[in-house]
Amino acid sequence: MENLFLKFDPGKSPFTIDHKSRLLFLGSCFSDEIAFIAAQQGFHCFSNPFGTVFHPRPLARFLQECVSGMEQERLLERDGRFLSWDASSQINGDDEQSTTNELKSMRRRWMEELKQASVLFVTFGTAWGYKLSDGTIVANCHKKEQSMFQKELSESQEISDVWLEVIDLMKQVNSALKIVFTVSPVRHIRDGLVENNQSKAILIDAVRSINKCSDTFYFPSYEIIIDQLRDYRFFKQDRIHPTEEAVSFVWYCLMTYYTDDQTRKVAGEISAYNKFKAHIPKYANAEEVLEYQRKVEFRRLELIAKYPQVRL
Repeated sequence: MENLFLKFDPGKSPFTIDHKSRLLFLGSCFSDEIAFIAAQQGFHCFSNPFGTVFHPRPLARFLQECVSGMEQERLLERDGRFLSWDASSQINGDDEQSTTNELKSMRRRWMEELKQASVLFVTFGTAWGYKLSDGTIVANCHKKEQSMFQKELSESQEISDVWLEVIDLMKQVNSALKIVFTVSPVRHIRDGLVENNQSKAILIDAVRSINKCSDTFYFPSYEIIIDQLRDYRFFKQDRIHPTEEAVSFVWYCLMTYYTDDQTRKVAGEISAYNKFKAHIPKYANAEEVLEYQRKVEFRRLELIAKYPQVRL
């Protein structure tokens, strides 16, 4: 029975994370899922201020403009809403000014977090990009007509070169920042399975080059899902996105890799509290609800007193 799974031990990280650490997450939807679990276990997290972004180039451009202050808004209009080519559709406004203000606000918030951050986790999703006529690879096509874009597969060297520049910029802002790269295990089958594998190979090679040429790290999320779990029961019905169980297993591996026993103990207590807090009393009368709320508040204050470093 032990041979039903491929054993994989990523070893131990050269640095550790605890509840005093400030964690940033940037990239694909997989990074948001990991960030959500981290927040549920009491870690200070900030994830994807511009929404989910899959391609490394728009991610790099976001960081470059945040750090340099040389912002260039690339806006478009769709169905009466103003959006940005650099962000997901969750950033939108009634007019150009309101969208610009939101983008600037998110950049300022990111810079505040970046200056204090302990670790930045960057998840690359795809090397396939959609390029406008000016050469800009967009973060999101916003359902615009395909004729507006040229689809192309970015090269590994191109990705690593731009990210090495970005890493230098971020280190100038926060020299103590640890940067961890990972590749999303989510398949982009709209590109085709062969094309998806080509894309993931390019991303993995780009990260290898980045790690080789800078003081950065790699966490094997992709390998844990694709090679260690390697079973469609760990994917949702679309056979593309990992299940909640699979994502939780990646988080378990990440915690084993980056944290000590005490941090994991605290995380477990905070997770239990958040589950208790999320419970909704069934057939509850007013007094029962009030009593439940008192218990939640008591446990919250108890945890704050016990672990002042946690995020509740």
